[in-house]
Amino acid sequence: MRFIDSFLTEHRRELELDRYGIGRQWHTVLLTPRFVTSRHVVALVFAAGAREPSLVVKVPRQPGDNDGVRHEAEVLEQLKAGGMGSSHGVPEVAGVLDVGAHTVLVETAVTGAPLDPRLAAADLSVAVRAGTHFVGALPCTRSAPVNADWYERTVTGPLQALIGLVGTETEISWLVERTHEKLAPLRSAQLPAVVEHGDLSHPNLFLQSTGRLQVVDWERSRTDGLPGHDLVFYLQYLSESNERAFSRVNQLAAFEKAFGSGGWALAPLRKHLELRGVDSGLLPLLVTATWARSAATLAYRLAGQAAAGGGTGQVRTAVASDRDFWLWRHVVDGQPV
Repeated sequence: MRFIDSFLTEHRRELELDRYGIGRQWHTVLLTPRFVTSRHVVALVFAAGAREPSLVVKVPRQPGDNDGVRHEAEVLEQLKAGGMGSSHGVPEVAGVLDVGAHTVLVETAVTGAPLDPRLAAADLSVAVRAGTHFVGALPCTRSAPVNADWYERTVTGPLQALIGLVGTETEISWLVERTHEKLAPLRSAQLPAVVEHGDLSHPNLFLQSTGRLQVVDWERSRTDGLPGHDLVFYLQYLSESNERAFSRVNQLAAFEKAFGSGGWALAPLRKHLELRGVDSGLLPLLVTATWARSAATLAYRLAGQAAAGGGTGQVRTAVASDRDFWLWRHVVDGQPV
């Protein structure tokens, strides 16, 4: 807390705090995510007397682990340059400054009620509409003809990085091999590249009274993502919320209700793919690719733990217990719940 308040005081003019309604006094609320993959400390900054935050400050937990905040800042700047900012539910960068071994990211806060499992289940149709509208508004960055290397870049590379983290003598090596076999028909498909958030679930989602979705935490985002990835991830979160599925087994059951035969998530996903100009017949393969790619992000999300001396065994345990890993294994195995 002292670090963040001192930082804001020292860089007050550089950050133009007055522009965000923050005078000489403010209140800072520290958030401490407890996820094993969480790499940052996050603080909300409230103007004196305000009930909603004006700014968010993100600081890496480990000195030097700055790639995440720098990457998030770059993506947000690209979105703003493309005309997608705070009015579209995306934070805007107020400043990126180096303080010793830490890179500190300051961005505008979003507003709305947290789209937690309770709120998502309260009106599933509203949540579905909000998410499909938000994902549909994310821009395409490469057209299909010039995106020929998409598979190696967005599937092969991330999966190889995961193997590099946990080693070759694991179940993951087998899963990677089976994934490539299953996705073989997808390799030759012409797919556009899209901006991809990568983690559309609570606590990154806020719902305004207008039904518009606001989205934070762009650390896992990329500007060369796959069509449908964000929507698959989001609809799975909604299904888990609707089913109150908090155990791994129940989360797999929620997946079957959403994406299994006759699942309720298939129609909005198919419509989204058609809007992107993607053959909806590729839908099952893109669902598989989503969970393989999402699990593969554990490579960089756990890299800090490995570097801090967590040990290969602890890292493997973290991977094997992760929700995305369970879903990946499920879609590759093809076994019903």
